[in-house]
Amino acid sequence: MIAPTEALVAGSFYTFAAIALAGAIGVVLARKVFHSALFLVLTLASLAATFVILGADFLGAVQIVIYVGAITVLILFGIMLTPRNVELPESSGVGRSTAGVFVAAAVFIVSTTVIVTSQWPRSMSTPIPDRPTTEAIGQGLFTTYALPFEMASILLLIAMIGAIVIAREEQ
Repeated sequence: MIAPTEALVAGSFYTFAAIALAGAIGVVLARKVFHSALFLVLTLASLAATFVILGADFLGAVQIVIYVGAITVLILFGIMLTPRNVELPESSGVGRSTAGVFVAAAVFIVSTTVIVTSQWPRSMSTPIPDRPTTEAIGQGLFTTYALPFEMASILLLIAMIGAIVIAREEQ
């Protein structure tokens, strides 16, 4: 028999998974780009809730702050600052549509084959910790992964300086 807490966790996991799937379908099927961006917020927020349910509280918080907060605001600014009447060349054709169907079918077949033939674990091998995962992540960043972390930050700093130089040269 399933314990009430396990049933609650499983029910909330499947609920947020269904919300994420509905949001993803909404992103694709929405007629207006702004509505697609709002569906994207719904999808990303439900994924953050799923991360929290699975015990990855730091990843859930980062998902909310970076993706739901910053990236979605950036997308919405881009949408609002783009002119409404943009003439796009006609790019659809029978050949492109047929190629798109074949590529989509191939991706579906490969994905389904991988999902069906993989050996999935029947139960969770490690229990979800009762304490936050941020301590373990911080410990790893300042000990084992200190050098790769600093190298990544230097690489991002160089990329940011390069983007600023390129943007100033165009003016």
